[in-house]
Amino acid sequence: MKKTYVNLVCRVIVSAAAVLMILTSSLVSEAASGMLKIKGSDTVLPLSAAWAEAYMKKNPNAVISVTGGGTGTGIAALINGTTDIANASREAKPKEISQARDRNVVLKPVAVAKDGLAVIINPKNKVNGLTMAQLEKIYSGAASWKEFGGEDIKIVACGRDSSSGTYVYFQDTVLKGRRYRTDMLTMPSNNAICQTVSQDKGAIGYVGLAYAKEFAEKNKVKIVAINGVAASDETVANGKYPLWRPLYCYTNGKPKGLAADFLRFALSAEGQSIVEKVGDVAISR
Repeated sequence: MKKTYVNLVCRVIVSAAAVLMILTSSLVSEAASGMLKIKGSDTVLPLSAAWAEAYMKKNPNAVISVTGGGTGTGIAALINGTTDIANASREAKPKEISQARDRNVVLKPVAVAKDGLAVIINPKNKVNGLTMAQLEKIYSGAASWKEFGGEDIKIVACGRDSSSGTYVYFQDTVLKGRRYRTDMLTMPSNNAICQTVSQDKGAIGYVGLAYAKEFAEKNKVKIVAINGVAASDETVANGKYPLWRPLYCYTNGKPKGLAADFLRFALSAEGQSIVEKVGDVAISR
């Protein structure tokens, strides 16, 4: 499953430049106008919101709404015709592709950024790093931090709900497709995980790197190294950090009209500079 995932990731990223050319060629010269609905991944939410704000300043006749809810929710909305763009932190599942096909919807992904998945613990926890194998043990049911070089306190594992693309990515990459521990606290957002970890000495969670950095800068959480590699923009860009993935915008077939123009902006030099400002990594890096 992991090999298939990596191959697909590479194919999509390599095609990003080609997608940008296609989008650019489909645009009209006039300023875009109309209503655009974007829904999905909470990880992509801050980035899409920043893009939307910048885009509407350049195109005052365009109105863009951006909401979260998780990757699964966004893709379902695209299939049902209630959103124009679905933000996603994973690829569409075979089941979703089949459901889309039944409704004559073609799920087309555009890779728009890269994101590291940070593993966070409470700042009072003296553990500074974990291996992928140790992370797997923790999310499979390990009881105490003592086993991993910490104090003899209960591990409180926090994770996203099953509608989240981050939930699926972590399960596939860390747990190798196996089930999460039965007592994991499921959270509706990255922010909720950060808040919980900041308040519980035994808590551990996984969130988008941009969220983690914001809380770590305020000393509310601590980002732990994985396999001896710290999570950073540089290690995500060069692939040395083991937990990273592309972020996607899905449309129904080839993007058209306002959706195409918005995605062209997202992939432009200005749009990719916003990626870096938000705390994610430009897709071309």
